[in-house]
Order: sequence, then C-alpha cells, then structure tokens
Amino acid sequence: MALIGREAGEDLVSGVCWVRLTSGERRPVRRGGGARPALLALAVVLAAASAVSAADVGDGPCFDFTRKVVEPLRPAIPLIPGRDNHVFGTSPAGVAWASGRVVVDKPVAAVYANLLDHRCVKDMTKTTIATTVVDRPDYMAFHLVKIVVTLRALLLKMEVPWTEAWAFSLVEGTAEAPRRIVASYQKVAGTDHIKRQCGSYVLQAREDGTTDLSLYEEVKADRRSARDTRDMHRGIVRNLRIPNRVAGPAAPGVAPH
Repeated sequence: MALIGREAGEDLVSGVCWVRLTSGERRPVRRGGGARPALLALAVVLAAASAVSAADVGDGPCFDFTRKVVEPLRPAIPLIPGRDNHVFGTSPAGVAWASGRVVVDKPVAAVYANLLDHRCVKDMTKTTIATTVVDRPDYMAFHLVKIVVTLRALLLKMEVPWTEAWAFSLVEGTAEAPRRIVASYQKVAGTDHIKRQCGSYVLQAREDGTTDLSLYEEVKADRRSARDTRDMHRGIVRNLRIPNRVAGPAAPGVAPH
C-alpha cells in the first residue's frame, strides 16, 4: 500500500511539525582572519563525514535494552560557541541521519522532565500517543510509546501506527541532581513504512547551570529525508527552550494523550 502524499510541514516518523527554513543571505568574505572559521567548518564537515559512515549499518536493532545503555548511538558532533550546530546526510545504504548539538538554558533535570513527556517531540495535531511506563530498576525511566500518525489527502485518510521503546539512563550525578543522562530510543513494532528508526539524546550539565544537549537520529522510511530529520531536531530544540514549559505526568500503565 502506497503512502498518501504528506502535507507540507508534516513529518511521518516523528509527527513533529517543523518550519522550513530558508538559507541566510550570502555575505562577502573578509580577507584575512579567515583561517579560524575555515578550520571550524572543516571540523564540522569531518564530523558529518564520520556520522555518514557510522550510519551505514544493517537493519538489526540499534540497542540491546536488556543491558543498561550508557552511551549514545553515535558520538556527538562539536559544540559551536554562540550558535546551534546541526548536520545531516544519507548513508550509501539509504539511511537518513541527522545530528545536533545545542545549549538549552535550563538545568538537566528540567530538560529530562520535558523529554519524559513525549508530546514534546510530537505534533499532537496529527498524532496520538499512549505511553506505557515499564518498571526497570536499571533505568531512570523506561517507556513503550504507541504512536499513530493520521495522514489525510482530499477525502482519504490513513493511520500509520508504530511503537517506540525509550530508555533513560543516569550516567552522572543523582536522580535528584542529574549531571549526565543518556536517552536512547528505537522502533520496536509497527508499520512497514518505517524500516529503521533509532536515536539518542545526551543531556550534560554545564558549569553555568544550563544543559549541553546532543541529538542524533537515523531512519530509513518512506518519504523521509535527512533534511526532515534535521528540521525535526530544530523543532524539538525550540520546544525544549520554551520558558516555564510544564511537562505532563508520566502516569503508570497506559496513559493516552
């Protein structure tokens, strides 16, 4: 069964509503003093090339959640002072990937609380989710998230369901005052339109009380590009930066939203 053409701004895999960004205006390059920006750009390109080769993997599971996962799926890209860093690409095997590194002006505990509410990373105008909280003492939290994205075109309507497993590991600090948390997720059941989907978030405390956040996702799915994933990450970061955002409760059992 072919997928119905998606609407502009709709992301099938994540359900995140994103805003298409246009390129900034071109500026003349000043002569002299350009070596440092050039070296920084080279470092970013090399990091992106490394991620491309890393994402060229098979179709098996990304994580073994029977063992506590304490490392992200791929190494983080560099943190660039003063601005967000996002790179993306597609591996020779057709796996689309995107990686981001940003600073969120909130403590790790606040960012973690927002990530526990999966509505933070979904567009709830097109998506329904039901979260099952699983008792796993080795993790801070372990969720099975059932997702249904509704696609519409003219008078046609189609629902695309799948399930993600999310594991949150405390790596540094305490539950009351975490300093490093690794969140890992992957598709574990559902639609054949998504052949592979998995990723990581790393929340690292900074000395000024803010959070160094790295994001990574790789996905092989119908009508999903690496640029879509990059734009999804930008939308998630915008959500996480909303001041005084109150996360919803992660109630035990199945809690539909």
